[in-house]
Amino acid sequence: MGQPLRLLSSRTQNRKQNLRLALTRVRARVSFWLYENDLCQKGLSVTIPSCLCRTQCLTNLPSLLINTIQTMPFGILDPKLAAHERVPGTVHLYEAIHGVDQFASANLKREGNVILVPQPSDSPNDPLNWSTRKKDFVLFIICLESIMASTVSPILASSTIVLVLYFRENFQRIALLTGWHLVGAAIASVFVTAIFVKYGKRFPYVFASAVLVGSSVWAALATSYKSLLGARILQGVALAPFEVAVFASVGDMYFVHQRGVRLALVSLSIFGTTFLTPIITGTITKSMGWHWMFWFVVIFSSVTLVLVILFVPEHVYNRDKRLNTDVVGEEIAAEAPLDSIANSDVADDDKEKAPSAGHHEEKESYLHSLRLFSGSKTARPLWKIFLRPFALFLHPAIIWGCLTQGTLIAWTALIGVVLAAVFMGPPLWFNEVKVGYMYTGAFVGAIVGFVLAGVLSDFCAKWLSRHNNNIYEPEFRILLVIPQMICGCIGIWGFGYISSDMYRYSQYLPPFFFGLETCGMILGAVASASYITDAHRDIQIEAFVSMLLFKNLFSFALTDRAYPWLLESGVKKVFTIIGAVQLAVSVGTLAFWIVGKWNRYIMHKYDLLRILHLE
Repeated sequence: MGQPLRLLSSRTQNRKQNLRLALTRVRARVSFWLYENDLCQKGLSVTIPSCLCRTQCLTNLPSLLINTIQTMPFGILDPKLAAHERVPGTVHLYEAIHGVDQFASANLKREGNVILVPQPSDSPNDPLNWSTRKKDFVLFIICLESIMASTVSPILASSTIVLVLYFRENFQRIALLTGWHLVGAAIASVFVTAIFVKYGKRFPYVFASAVLVGSSVWAALATSYKSLLGARILQGVALAPFEVAVFASVGDMYFVHQRGVRLALVSLSIFGTTFLTPIITGTITKSMGWHWMFWFVVIFSSVTLVLVILFVPEHVYNRDKRLNTDVVGEEIAAEAPLDSIANSDVADDDKEKAPSAGHHEEKESYLHSLRLFSGSKTARPLWKIFLRPFALFLHPAIIWGCLTQGTLIAWTALIGVVLAAVFMGPPLWFNEVKVGYMYTGAFVGAIVGFVLAGVLSDFCAKWLSRHNNNIYEPEFRILLVIPQMICGCIGIWGFGYISSDMYRYSQYLPPFFFGLETCGMILGAVASASYITDAHRDIQIEAFVSMLLFKNLFSFALTDRAYPWLLESGVKKVFTIIGAVQLAVSVGTLAFWIVGKWNRYIMHKYDLLRILHLE
């Protein structure tokens, strides 16, 4: 009886082993078939011989993957694609001056020998068709309001000791008046994003401008710590739309070759001019009292509120999907005439608002442009829009943008704590006016950073494009990280080293190094914003929300723990550490320069938001 059972058990085990072997072979064949099919879709003629065994195929797989990548000029890895394919963000920026260009017969609109990217529609209401003067005027007003909204972030920097004495609170709780302000901006950004994407930008701009006036009145009337804290959080809500959407507004109104200087101006408005605030508010606090800092914000923000209402129309426009050549490529735009818009190629979630084929739009009147809402811009549910920024924390380009922009901005918050804690004590015993003057170097550095970014961003993009067969790659924008690394790291280390021993060094050296740090901050902000705008314009709003969340929450953490950290480790050691962190972030950009285009291709092919059903 035992022997038959053993034979039966042996046969069963053999059958199981044969079944496992058969399944293994099937999986291997299916995997290699999928891989071969994927290569064929790219226009490659790579075949995996059926005679190869599983081990040999797995051994050769790395070499096959390497064969799908080629190196472009300047060291950028380029996925091998069929001749008709393009990676989103890669565009043909110039026509060939000599010889026959492969796009010479394409039905694309141009400005001289520069191909317009994205392609404008024929509608007079398309912001891309507005005159440059009108675009610049609208952007100028938005930047003015951005300055007012950003002003309230560091408004307490030079008055910290005054508020400690007024409210009888410790230094750390007064510092958190700025920290919680940033948290308010971070939380609000998630909600305003849904409004931006769903209903456009005009209403959030007007609403935020009104909230800024109201919250500043509240702050000016505050007589308790909790009351001022509530006003500060609400001021953060007013700040959020401008930190999130102004960069995207540049992408809405301008072509790729026009964005560099404008993005530099936006970065200066949001990040750079904030360093002028403590210089002014220190004097106001000493001569008029700290409440008057907020009354001046009320006065000037009321003026900019009127300007926003009267002169900032809606500039989100649903043009044909094919015209967004920085997203879909020139070939798709060139397939159909641009004198009409074919609704069939518009994305499904935009069909409800896109003009129909052959429809001629009348230019809307000025009064009509003043309406707060111009209808829904997408059929995507609000809950999906709400979740999309969180999903993008898995996106390599967004992670890079968070680190490149967010770290140096957070270090400026830490420097502000040092200025208030160290320079108001021995041996300098600065009052609020002198502490405010310490921000002069930072403001000058921001101006220098603006000039450098404005000159270098577009120049590098155009020069590198001409030396890349007239092809523009968004990675050309991130060269600004090189001067960012030099200025930022020298500024951080120099400020920490000098500030740790003010008995020995001149009081004029810390503002100089602070200026270098802010110069690097502006360069990094322009590099990250311009890259995201050019490489991932279809998700730019959500991307800027993700970057804002990281920046503000990281700054809040530093604000909360900065004072104990400085007491425990000392200024020199703290700034040595953060300088090393900044160097690592900047050096890491070199890897992103190399793999950035490959990442764009992968993220387009395997859309993260589509995989998570948030498209």
